[in-house]
Amino acid sequence: MSFLSKLRRLFRQLTLQGVLLLLFAFCMVTVFISAYYLYIGTKQETEPSSDAQQPDCDDSRVTPSRLFPTKPMKPVDVSRTDPVVLVFVESMYTQLGQEIVAILETSRFKYHTEIAPGKGDMPTLTDEDRGRFVLVIYENILKYVNLDAWNRELLDKYCIEYSVGIIGFFKANENSLLSAQLKGFPLYLHSNLGLKDCSINPKSPLLYITKAKEVEKGFLPGDDWTVFQSNHSTYEPVLLAKTKSAENILHMEVDAALHTTVVQDLGLHDGIQRVLFGNNMNFWLHKLVFVDAVSFLTGKKLSLPLDRYILVDIDDIFVGKEGTRMKTEDVK
Repeated sequence: MSFLSKLRRLFRQLTLQGVLLLLFAFCMVTVFISAYYLYIGTKQETEPSSDAQQPDCDDSRVTPSRLFPTKPMKPVDVSRTDPVVLVFVESMYTQLGQEIVAILETSRFKYHTEIAPGKGDMPTLTDEDRGRFVLVIYENILKYVNLDAWNRELLDKYCIEYSVGIIGFFKANENSLLSAQLKGFPLYLHSNLGLKDCSINPKSPLLYITKAKEVEKGFLPGDDWTVFQSNHSTYEPVLLAKTKSAENILHMEVDAALHTTVVQDLGLHDGIQRVLFGNNMNFWLHKLVFVDAVSFLTGKKLSLPLDRYILVDIDDIFVGKEGTRMKTEDVK
């Protein structure tokens, strides 16, 4: 009772100025708490998840199908979609976004560019009973991974129903975790690596223009490469390379000589086929594989022909005199 009496006496003695000071202090504490949690949430959205336990790669007795459940892959049927590519870029002025658009333009593929939404509205994906887009490309795959639940479910449902694939790029920076799991996927990323001696997997099903022949000897441009690792059967390597140094990558096999720099998701995990690149378009093989990925994921609806033509310009000096006829020997 004495405590309550003292409390009542204290409130009676408070002036209007004291009440305002207490209210101001309470507001400041609330602002600081909100800013702290907002900072934590933003930091988590800019990086892949690193909380998940890494798979035990040394246990060769555990098969990929036992590590992760698989789902049947829906056959590709692009007859219900328009031949337009939806490109999500971080801004209209980023180098990688402009390179993606340039390749689509030179290939004469129709496309539609959008700023990648974080928590905003997703563009309209359907028109009555038809899909508006045959393929989705993300300049930054983390923008897709960290979509809010509503937009992510909307996009994934569209991709499954209309057999639409996704192409994504992961470009590491100084803030990227060295080893992390891609949130929501049985796929692990190892970043900021220097690589050399790139080779093509001859068994990759998406190869069309790209031919798997000799190894591309030498260092790959930059030291910010990302390689992919997974024990799930849905992931198939497309491009592989060695590390510049002999040091082993954390959480990977001791005897792993080649590391996956471009990986194909066959859609066995969630029914959506994807192709992920561990860097941008600075490496020339990425441009060829990108064109092949567009062709494969669209069921060759957007594809370049294999026919090649050579233009020979005959100068006037080789033209015969008037009244004469040139023969094969003359040209030789």
